Amino acid sequence: MLITNILSFLFIITILVVIHELGHFLAAKSIGLRVEKFYVGFNLFGLGLKKKINDTEFGIGLFPIGGYVKVAGMVDESLDDQYQGEDDEYISKSMLQKVWFTSGGVIFNFILAFLLFTSIIYIDGTPTNIVNEPILDKVYNGEPAALIGLKSGDIITEINNQDVSSWDELADHIHSNPNKQILLTWDRNNLIMSDSILVKEMITVDGDTLGVIGISPIIEKEMVGFFSSIKYGFNETVGWLVLISYTILYFFIGQLGIENFGGPIAIASIAGDAAQNGMIDLIRLMAILSVNLGIINILPFPGLDGGHALIAIIEGIIGRRIPFKTLMIIQQIGILLLIIFFIFIMKNDITR
Repeated sequence: MLITNILSFLFIITILVVIHELGHFLAAKSIGLRVEKFYVGFNLFGLGLKKKINDTEFGIGLFPIGGYVKVAGMVDESLDDQYQGEDDEYISKSMLQKVWFTSGGVIFNFILAFLLFTSIIYIDGTPTNIVNEPILDKVYNGEPAALIGLKSGDIITEINNQDVSSWDELADHIHSNPNKQILLTWDRNNLIMSDSILVKEMITVDGDTLGVIGISPIIEKEMVGFFSSIKYGFNETVGWLVLISYTILYFFIGQLGIENFGGPIAIASIAGDAAQNGMIDLIRLMAILSVNLGIINILPFPGLDGGHALIAIIEGIIGRRIPFKTLMIIQQIGILLLIIFFIFIMKNDITR
C-alpha cells in the first residue's frame, strides 16, 4: 500500500508540475523571454539531474514537490536580483506580457483539468441518477465509515435504531448530525453488524454545515458522444473551480480551519486509494488537483504566480517599476509565510 501511495503521488505530481511549468515556459518563449532554468522538483543543495540545451538548463530536482521556470530579470523563488535591462529579460516586458507569463502555468492547469474531465466522461460516461437504496458503493479510507469497518456493498438498515429504507433517508440522518455520535446497523451478506460512529463536519459552498462519514451511493451513468463530453467536461471543471474557490474563501474569512487542509502525505494517501479503485479514479483525482493547483497559484500572494501578476499590474498602474530591493523583501516574506503554512499542513498529515 505504501509503494502504491508513493508511486501514485509521484505520477500525479510529476504530470501536474510538468504541465504547469510547460505553461510558463511556452508563455515565456512566446514573448521573447530568456528561460534560464526549467526544473521538475526542487534541486535543493544542487541535488538532482540537469542538462543545458541552448540557454536553458533543464533539470529534475531530487525533492519531488513542485518545480519552477526561472526567467532572466525576475525576482522569484530563486531571489536572484541580477538583471541587465535587456529585451529578453522579464523586467523589460510590458504589464500584459508579464501577466501572460505569470498566468501561463495556471492556464495550462485549467486546460489539463478540462481535457482530463472530458476524456473521463467520454470513456466512462456521465452520472445520470443516484440509486436510491442505502447500499454503499465506495467507502473512503481514513474516513469515519472505513474506521468502523464498513465496506462497499454493505446495506445500511438502521441509524440510531430507526429503520432506513432509502439513500435519501440515510443522507438526511448523517447530514443532520455533524460532530455527533450515531449508531449504524448494516447488513453484509445477511450478517447484521452495528457500531457507533462519529460523524465528521463539512462546510458546503453555501456555508452550511453537514455531517459526512466518507461513503458514496451507487450512481448510474450514461454514455455520451464526443461533443456532449466536451460540454460535461467544461461543466465539471467549472464546478470544481467554484467549489475549491469557496473552500479557500472560507479559510481566509475564518469559517474553515487549517486543520481541514492536507499536504503531500494526504495527497499520497488519497492517490493510493484512487489507484486501487482504478485508472479512471486516479485520472479524476489528477484533474481535481490540477484545478486546485491552478487556483492556489493564481492567488495574489507573494511567492505565487498571482502575486507576481499583481505586482506587474501595480507597476503598470503606477507607471514605474517597484524597486528590486522592495521586491526582494516582498518575495522573502511571501516565501516565509508559505513555508509556515506548509509546516502546518505537514503537521496535519502527520497527526492524521
